[in-house]
Amino acid sequence: MQLVLSLAALFGLIALAAHLARDQLDALGRGFVERFGLAGMFVGTYLADAFSFPIPPQFYMLTAITSGGSQVGPMIAISVASLLAGCTGYRLAAHLARFRIFAARLERTRPKIDRLFDRYGYWAIAVGSVSPVPFSMLCYLSGLYRIPPRYFFTMVLFRVPRLLIFYALIRMGWSQ
Repeated sequence: MQLVLSLAALFGLIALAAHLARDQLDALGRGFVERFGLAGMFVGTYLADAFSFPIPPQFYMLTAITSGGSQVGPMIAISVASLLAGCTGYRLAAHLARFRIFAARLERTRPKIDRLFDRYGYWAIAVGSVSPVPFSMLCYLSGLYRIPPRYFFTMVLFRVPRLLIFYALIRMGWSQ
């Protein structure tokens, strides 16, 4: 239910922004794409999904849409950056798990996580992938808990359809 509400809120916010500030957002999109291009979208998405940078990938999707150019290149750049960022978060978190401050807490909660995967396997990943939990957080948690790579890579693959859903909602909201 939270997922549906989150997606509806995204659509509503974009539709409202399109209604109230279309000209300004068109100028922002064109300006961003002209100045930073695909590299800017890639770097911005990577920072957002690897380090929880405050500007989410949806911003770059909106700039791509408002710029009026082709959407294929930006969506490839955003998707690839997001996937690489997820792998970065997973690897960084695995190193963080070695620190005593994290290790003690992880050992207390590890049995719950282990039971979740023992019971649900890939379905636990599927549910987590479509939940409103930020992608970067899922990747860090996967690394902290040393989730097996096969489960982690399954979750990462679910990221692309999720990005495409966000893109479709932003596109529909913008066209309202």
